[in-house]
Amino acid sequence: MQTQGSLTDGGLGALLQTMQAERATGTLAIENGNETCSLYFLFGHLFHASGPRGQGEDVVVDALGWDAGSYQFDPRAKLPAEETIKSSPAELIASAQGRPGVAAGGWPEPSTAEPAIVGEPHITPEEPTYTPYVPPEPSYFPEPQPSAAESGLASWEAAQEEVVATAPEPVPYEAPAPPAFTPAPTPVPVAASEPAVRAPYGSREAAAEVVVYPLPSGRAHYEGLKSAFVDFPRLLRTLRSDRHTGYVRLSGSGYSGFILLHEGMPLEAVCSNGAAVQGEESFLQIRRHMDSGDGVLDVIELNGDTVQALARLFTGPPIFTGLLGRFVNLEALLEYLSEEQLDGSVIVNGASEVGVILMQQGAVLGAYTESQPTWDKATTAVAALAAERTSRIEVKGGASRVAPIDVDAALARPY
Repeated sequence: MQTQGSLTDGGLGALLQTMQAERATGTLAIENGNETCSLYFLFGHLFHASGPRGQGEDVVVDALGWDAGSYQFDPRAKLPAEETIKSSPAELIASAQGRPGVAAGGWPEPSTAEPAIVGEPHITPEEPTYTPYVPPEPSYFPEPQPSAAESGLASWEAAQEEVVATAPEPVPYEAPAPPAFTPAPTPVPVAASEPAVRAPYGSREAAAEVVVYPLPSGRAHYEGLKSAFVDFPRLLRTLRSDRHTGYVRLSGSGYSGFILLHEGMPLEAVCSNGAAVQGEESFLQIRRHMDSGDGVLDVIELNGDTVQALARLFTGPPIFTGLLGRFVNLEALLEYLSEEQLDGSVIVNGASEVGVILMQQGAVLGAYTESQPTWDKATTAVAALAAERTSRIEVKGGASRVAPIDVDAALARPY
């Protein structure tokens, strides 16, 4: 569709139907002299309108009565979180046609002719379009029964005659074997009954738990969208065609989750609904919450190296865990990881929040905390958390590249 034009070409009603047919997303600004208004669309759905006199459906109905003016469509404009319009474009157009004085805006004038007086209509009974049921005439001759050969009983009877019971062969009696000798139990020393010592902190054999770490902030592509009117599979296909790099975050009552995207392909998904899960199972949980329509959706844009590092943050195995920050020199630890050319992350669990340092080939990509999610090359905020007396430090590694999730297979699976 055209991004700008005049309302005299077809009127606002035709423009609304075009937006719905093309599933457009963005803001439509309309001017008619001194009057202005803004209409907001998401995938062709008109969900909000605002103007000097207020907001909601009345703004759209008033604008449908304008017989002149111009419009301009911005597909990149930030969309509001309010949803003040529930009616479809066809219903709004019908409401505008029913208003007095709207005929000057491009709608046909109502007829002023007096209604003709018509007498009582002559009603003729309609012919039935069905065939009435006629019961069959009674027959005094019994219906022929199929023979045993036709019904298959003959073969069954023959098989019954062939079965002949044979007497079982006698089995010679065998005496039971004498019981095997069992030595008396030997008392176990107290030291041997103690549990085995677990692997110390820092062991690579420790199983990695699924933890929902905070994410850094980025450029908001869409923010505060209600999941009730978002087509989740179509959104993922649109982001894939746009080669979007960043993450899609969904939050609601009692749950939160996100999907990391690298050039439109999902690298990892994590969802917490009492217990945190990741991978394809988490993807299905996010899809289930999207279909329930009770969440808020954000689409955030990041660079490719940051997204790859975030994927390693959630999938990489632990290298060091549970290190007390009060006796760990964070600067020396980062220097050691730089010498090892680590692809991974350093997580600091402070008393009140979590801080993250992402690394690639031993170099610090950036750092952030829950209260300061802005991406920063300096590690000052995370170092302040590590200096707290009760803080714990964890180091995670991982492969340089992470395999993506098969979206088509995940969408085809029932949940």
